[in-house]
Amino acid sequence: MPNINWKIAFRSFFKNKVFYLLNLGGLSIGLAVFILVSLYINNEVSYDQWNKNIDHIFLVERELPNGPSPYTPGKLAAEIKRQCPEVIETGRMNTALFQIPFFTPSGRFLIKKWVGADYSISKILGIEPQGFKLNPNSTTPTILLSKATAKILFPGAASVQNKTVNMMSRSGMPLPVAGVAADSPGNTNFEFDCIGFSPDITSGKEQSYATQIYQTFLLVKPQTDIKLLSQKIDAIYREAALTDTSKVAKEAVSRSDKHLIYLDPLKNLHLKPHYGSHANNFIVNVLATLAIIILIATGINFTNLYISQATKRAKEVGIKKVNGIVSRQIIIQFLTEILVQCLIALGISIAIVYISLPGFNQLLSVNLFVSAITFGMVLQVITALLALTILAGLYPALVMSRFKPAEVLRGNILSKGGRLSILKGAVSVIQITFALIFVIGLVVVNQQVKYMQNADPGFSAKQILYIDNLALYNNPRSFEFVRQRITQIPGVKSVTVASNVPSGLMPVSHDYSLAGNAYSMSTISVDYDYFETLNIKTKTGHIFNNPLPGDSLNAVINEAAAKQMNLKTPVGNTITGCGSSYKIIGVIKDVKANGYEENVTPTIYLMNDHCGLSKTQIMIGVEANKMASIISTLNAQWPNINKLDGDNFNYHFLDELYGKLFVKQQQLKTVLTFFSALAIFIAALGLFSLAAHTITTRMKELAIRKIFGASGKDILFILSKPFFTIILLSNLIAWPIALILTYKWLQTFSYRINLSFMPFELALIASVIIVVFTVCFQVLRALKTNTVSQLKV
Repeated sequence: MPNINWKIAFRSFFKNKVFYLLNLGGLSIGLAVFILVSLYINNEVSYDQWNKNIDHIFLVERELPNGPSPYTPGKLAAEIKRQCPEVIETGRMNTALFQIPFFTPSGRFLIKKWVGADYSISKILGIEPQGFKLNPNSTTPTILLSKATAKILFPGAASVQNKTVNMMSRSGMPLPVAGVAADSPGNTNFEFDCIGFSPDITSGKEQSYATQIYQTFLLVKPQTDIKLLSQKIDAIYREAALTDTSKVAKEAVSRSDKHLIYLDPLKNLHLKPHYGSHANNFIVNVLATLAIIILIATGINFTNLYISQATKRAKEVGIKKVNGIVSRQIIIQFLTEILVQCLIALGISIAIVYISLPGFNQLLSVNLFVSAITFGMVLQVITALLALTILAGLYPALVMSRFKPAEVLRGNILSKGGRLSILKGAVSVIQITFALIFVIGLVVVNQQVKYMQNADPGFSAKQILYIDNLALYNNPRSFEFVRQRITQIPGVKSVTVASNVPSGLMPVSHDYSLAGNAYSMSTISVDYDYFETLNIKTKTGHIFNNPLPGDSLNAVINEAAAKQMNLKTPVGNTITGCGSSYKIIGVIKDVKANGYEENVTPTIYLMNDHCGLSKTQIMIGVEANKMASIISTLNAQWPNINKLDGDNFNYHFLDELYGKLFVKQQQLKTVLTFFSALAIFIAALGLFSLAAHTITTRMKELAIRKIFGASGKDILFILSKPFFTIILLSNLIAWPIALILTYKWLQTFSYRINLSFMPFELALIASVIIVVFTVCFQVLRALKTNTVSQLKV
């Protein structure tokens, strides 16, 4: 008998292969999406989870009027360690904002991420050398390379211990390498090419509480009340700042009655940092929700399609019951068939995952492997398949095992499907609702991304060449030779140097005072032609002008700074900070240097700053179609042009650097595009299965209508009407949900589009198209069926 059952099953498959292939394909895609998303989510939530102290490590942040900052004064860590017994260890680190060239016998290499840290950071963040232990009592720095960097700098070397690199130039400062940093056991927030440990990274640097350039980490004792600790550190910070040598630091604290310190948990830094974007967390939540919805929807469709086909086998069940087959055997047969189909779908889904993983990695900028599939993920998939087996196999088996053979063999059973049709109709409404939400969300995301790409950020990044440079040009006169040499190259429009360029990197903030009030502002040290090169517009006053004597001793602020200081006529006011006073000579239009998610920060631009900023970043305005020739000339003449840093010529295009700020939103757009297409496919598959079941149960009715003269259009209208009702209900449900979700998402942007009716119109059109293509196909197929054969008893 088992062999006969399999023969019957295979005949049923080949007789209705379109339905079965659609069913297997839909389930395979749903499982593949679930596995891919699970891999991604496991990767994203794993950052620093390997650190045994993750629940007790916090980053000290400051709450500023314009938002939180991850930077704190250098002396704060020592005060916390001295006055807070609940803190086991404190440590500071900072990251170079520019690339550093290393020279070895193998050539010149750029170190993109140089990190300086206290020895205590090793204990807190779990950064250890490979093969030896750090000596926290050492009085000399310990330089460690990442494994990848070591292989690049010293290819083929068995060990890099005690090897030497030259920094900045071929004959530059020799730097002894202590060894290689051991790989972290898992993902970490603290990646680096080279890290330098020292007893005190603030040694020899300005220690005012008005200067905040360090990230301070704490390792606290278990059971510590973090809220109370943050209040305690806030009091320490206030007291220290009030007794600081900087008048500005005193005023900044004395004028603020708000909580100034926030402790951000290490476990939140990747997905939900207090001071940064939550784009990663949003994508994780969206993907997790969509994956679950997709898996459930594909499971329901799989069940529906199987049931719609299983009812066609009612006569098979009737004959078996006449021949003495009991209900238990029928149930086992259906469960076995559905389990085999689920296992086939699982195999196909794994193949889909394997093939699509490289593209998925590129899409989300991750590096996932099939080998990273965990036991928990396997258990989830197996549980889902068993549930599908029971749901899709047990229900029709139980129903049909109760059929009366005589009634089944007369063909009456196919007309009894009212309740099932209602249930399937409700399921289709849910599926189409989700599909419409995805479509509306995709359109809104696309509109916001286009807005960010096309809106005026307050400056022009096009045709701007940005050159990595390590020579300091803090004095405007020291840059004149470089400016003149570059300006002589045909096609060069302007040349400037600054401490920061608009590429998303947060400028260092300093405290300033005006009329007895203290303000924290981002500080950028610039040179002549900075605003002209970036095409930044002046709102009032004037910008730095070379011929004007003493103009370089003044300051320019942006609109946000003028608003923060409540200055209706800013020009002519004097502002004090970094141990000096500056006269405001002009106000420039706000520049969205950090993108569109955050408000423009109050910013002050100085030429002769006393804040210790390094003016190294050279920008060149280039005429159209002259970029290639200018790059070639600069490369050939750089040793003579930039004599202080002639060994290094490395360039970028500023518009590409700025464009990286929109990568996450572009990824979200692409993800939603894929899921919208998938949701539409699943919704169409759901309607397809519903139409298949509906038409199957109404074939006799349709045959009778045809005999009485009903045309194809009449039958099409009769069968399509319930489906358009489903579409109407789906839109009525989807629109308010999509409106709330897209509105909340747009609120994460400081600069955003206004919601329009267009996304909802497109969703309505999409839903109508789904009905036309799915239902019409089924109706046309039914119209071709032989009328006489349907009326046979």
